[in-house]
Amino acid sequence: MIAADNIFGLLAVLLSLCALAALVDTTPVGKRITGLGVLLFGAIAASHFGLIPHAAPVYGAIWTYLVPLAIALFLLKADLFRVFSEGGRVLIAFLAGMVGASAGALLGALLLDLGPHEPGIAAVFSATYTGGSLNFVAVAEAIQFEDESQLAAALAIDNVLGVGFILMMNLAAGWSLLQKRFAWRADSIWGDNDSTDTANAEPYTLDHLLTALALAAIVVALSNWLAGLLGGDQYALLIITVVMTAIATFGRRFVSKLRGEDLIAMIFMYLFFTIIGAGADINAMLSAAPALFAVVLLIFAVHLLALFAAGVLFRLNYAELAVASLACIAGPPIAAAIAILFKWRNLVAPGILTGVLGYVLGNFIGVGIFAMLGGSLQ
Repeated sequence: MIAADNIFGLLAVLLSLCALAALVDTTPVGKRITGLGVLLFGAIAASHFGLIPHAAPVYGAIWTYLVPLAIALFLLKADLFRVFSEGGRVLIAFLAGMVGASAGALLGALLLDLGPHEPGIAAVFSATYTGGSLNFVAVAEAIQFEDESQLAAALAIDNVLGVGFILMMNLAAGWSLLQKRFAWRADSIWGDNDSTDTANAEPYTLDHLLTALALAAIVVALSNWLAGLLGGDQYALLIITVVMTAIATFGRRFVSKLRGEDLIAMIFMYLFFTIIGAGADINAMLSAAPALFAVVLLIFAVHLLALFAAGVLFRLNYAELAVASLACIAGPPIAAAIAILFKWRNLVAPGILTGVLGYVLGNFIGVGIFAMLGGSLQ
């Protein structure tokens, strides 16, 4: 195994997986399974068979430094007015998925024997699938869920099945059947940059790339500072979204001249998904109680049922459904990452905005379900 402190050894593996995924993405097979699918499978296999560790300092560096930069870079061409006009539709899908996830957690508690910690298990799972794993920790602390073995098992299942869900939604977004069934207003997701004639576009230049990177770094630094003043790091992504879309809207003449920021963002996001796959501990999941495994699958099933019902009722398109689902189940960074990889420019900010809303609502939902199932807050 490559040691967790062997930074360049790990980067060699991660970047090799990224290069392979990008290469596969250009082939006929890659059009069906996508490079992201290859990337996740490859990272899961590499960690499962001991080539790379499940956790390492360089993974944290990628999450902390590269993901915010990637999101800021991709938002550089986002139009604030179009973002919010499209965001309302993603919000509808998100709320439907949130209701589905909560209903699935309640249904799981009623149909399955989750043991003496049933209210707590339903609470943390309903919370984590309304905005991401940040809510898992927050609700566990709020309800004083202190059984470490049960928490470890729940986290392991959340981690592995969560990666599986990301992979499934990535594959589903490329299915022609889904695209045909939920094709309403699908042309609105790409944004102006993707609708231009790329053959006539100016080539990338070093000054364009460095200017875009510098601007993204300034915005991320400012956003982290403001988030610190507000007392919560979780606000940083929301601030990045607001600041960058404002720059993109009111400074469109300047930013429209820049080229190549998408490519840098894609590289950062490929690295991000390698660490997501590497962190999936399959052995820990398999050693967990079958009931925990079943309740998560039930939550996913009811979530998707509610999501696609909303898609039919409100005529939402496949991209809006995919981004809203991942904002709900996996959180704003993953929702934004998927939008970036598929170049759904107008859905990056809505994915972040709805995911951040999930941070707020998820904690209340988790504690509420805990109380509904007879849990006692001391």
